[in-house]
Amino acid sequence: MFYAEISLAVAATVICLVIFFYNIVKKSRSSCNTLLAAAGLASAALSSLIIINRLDIGILTPALAQKIILSLLMLVGTLVFAFFWVYPYTKPGGIIIALIAGIPGYLVSGITAASSVTLAEPARAGSFAGLIGSGYPAYLLTVTLYLLATLIVILYKAGQHANRALRNDLLYLLAGLIVLFPSFLVPAVYLEYFGGITDFSTTSVLPAVPLILIIMNYAASDYSTIDMKKFYARAFYWLITILLLLAPTLLMIKYNTRQYLQEKIPSLALAFILFLYLFTVFKYIRPRIADLFERGRRNLITRLDQLFNDLKRVTENIKQEEYWDNFFEALAGGFAAAFGIRNAYCFLYNKKENKFITAFGTGEKIPDVEILSDHPLLTLLSRTPGIVYKPALHFPGRPDDGNSALEFFERNRLEVILPCYNPEKEMIGLIALGQLRGNKIYTKSFLSALELYRIQFQHHLANALMLEQVRATQVIKHDQIVVSSIKNKIIPHGMSQLRGYRISSLYVNNSPYGGDYFDSMPVDENRIALFISDASYSGIDSAIISLELYSVLHSHAKLFDSPNKILNMMNWVIGSSVFSNKYAQAFCAILSSSGELSYSNAAFNPLLVYSPDADTITECDIKGLPVGVNKKSMYESKTIQLNPGSAGILYSDGLVTAINDNGEAYSIDRVQNVLRRARETGPADLVKIIHADLQHFIKEKKQINDMSVIAFKFQ
Repeated sequence: MFYAEISLAVAATVICLVIFFYNIVKKSRSSCNTLLAAAGLASAALSSLIIINRLDIGILTPALAQKIILSLLMLVGTLVFAFFWVYPYTKPGGIIIALIAGIPGYLVSGITAASSVTLAEPARAGSFAGLIGSGYPAYLLTVTLYLLATLIVILYKAGQHANRALRNDLLYLLAGLIVLFPSFLVPAVYLEYFGGITDFSTTSVLPAVPLILIIMNYAASDYSTIDMKKFYARAFYWLITILLLLAPTLLMIKYNTRQYLQEKIPSLALAFILFLYLFTVFKYIRPRIADLFERGRRNLITRLDQLFNDLKRVTENIKQEEYWDNFFEALAGGFAAAFGIRNAYCFLYNKKENKFITAFGTGEKIPDVEILSDHPLLTLLSRTPGIVYKPALHFPGRPDDGNSALEFFERNRLEVILPCYNPEKEMIGLIALGQLRGNKIYTKSFLSALELYRIQFQHHLANALMLEQVRATQVIKHDQIVVSSIKNKIIPHGMSQLRGYRISSLYVNNSPYGGDYFDSMPVDENRIALFISDASYSGIDSAIISLELYSVLHSHAKLFDSPNKILNMMNWVIGSSVFSNKYAQAFCAILSSSGELSYSNAAFNPLLVYSPDADTITECDIKGLPVGVNKKSMYESKTIQLNPGSAGILYSDGLVTAINDNGEAYSIDRVQNVLRRARETGPADLVKIIHADLQHFIKEKKQINDMSVIAFKFQ
């Protein structure tokens, strides 16, 4: 028990200090974060004092240690009350009222630590017996009232707040605290007074207080996006997993003695048994437990996939005149019916009239059938590229146009609006959803699934509109014109740059039907994504795939901050596309101004990185299927650190498979040799040298494949 309590105390101290420092250094720190940091520091001191007291190292007398422990418990309880008084956001004067309301708690805490009113000298070391002073009942009453007041405040806010989603989260918060408050309050302060039981007086504090702070820390992270139900589910998942892994293991180790067994299991055999058990639990049982907790979200995704499969079925011939009716009926009407949404509407942007016009509606007729381009709702949406949920407009600090947007929501009985953009970041459509049947709320899990629906709907809509525009201008009369038009649109004329790097590219358009596509996209001010792909088809198929890849990269690179997440989204979009059932090889890398390079590969050529320090060339590769082969497959990423002077090359097959009159291929060896010879040059000169060397090699031999190269150098 001694070692278990010390281990718990150390873990509690570390957790509380992490929470303290996280909330102190947080950029967008609020009053809630400040109060939570104070509670974390007080809790860290509390658990540290328990360690000192249990080790009995003579720094403090047992009586003084117990006084300070109870004093800190009172302080933590008071700070928890103050936190929830101002949570989820501070109203004018709220923090002042919270501090004033906490004065009795601070006084009791100070009196407990500085006097013998609450606790007197112990009758024997290590026991509470004889410690109780005349002020102990007042201490019990004070700490109890603060914790009860905390629950009452949360319950009141859960019943009064206009944001139904936040009210739901507050109820989950309340449930968690109702369980945790008595779990440390009763053993720590009640049993001693009413029953004289001290065995669990400090031990109960060690798990309960850090758990309370962890819940508060999650709640304070971003009250507009938290999902307490999902948070508890993940916590239970990890609790069950850890218990399954550790409990049987510790029991087997503990009871493998002659005290319990006639003959001990040999150490090697025991190790083998434990390995088999841990492997079985981690490999087979853990994923099934995870599936159990994720089944709700998984069912949502399955139903969304079915919607887009239905779209494929009803729009097999996209040239049919009723295509748009089928499109909206399948994706908007079908979505509303599948998820029990009372009313749903689709708005499309009319460029001539410069306004959004209702293109589809199900349920009651919407009062606002048109939305002018200068409407405050559109101004709000332009600053919020994702989903806009009506309850979020109730939060303070919203933009000035939030009130007008809220009026639009209420007037049209809407709950959610999903904006759709084309690759040029122009808003092309809106999906407006009303209330759920049964007066249910849009849960955070459902909103997360809605974001996937929005992304997929957006890509289908953008591509359909783009192809319709192509048909309207009669470019589709010939495949070559279509491919050329799309190529001219998506192939960049220059590469984006990043501080600390020079980036250049080479593109040789050898075929009007080629499937090469490469691009660069800033992720943020310190990172840039480099992307290259080869559709491996010719004509319209390759152009459509490249167009969809372009659409994903330009619409979502800033949302997905790692190369594997970008490829995952591309894979899901291509795999669900109604425009093509093909696939593409691709490679995505993200460069950081610090010299960090992360990459992910979808069966493309490996990235070549030259390191000047060792004069070596490294092939950066990682396994992965082409995007679109299996939309459920997930990609991995790796990260390396570039040294100053390091250079890298991404290249398509058209470069290394170029042949001369003798039937010889240019080969990767020649690329590596050029990279090594030109190590002192910049990327712009490097691609010129590669091109010159290639031309010298192939001479007048005509090539049939496009050639694409991206070169970069870290300064």
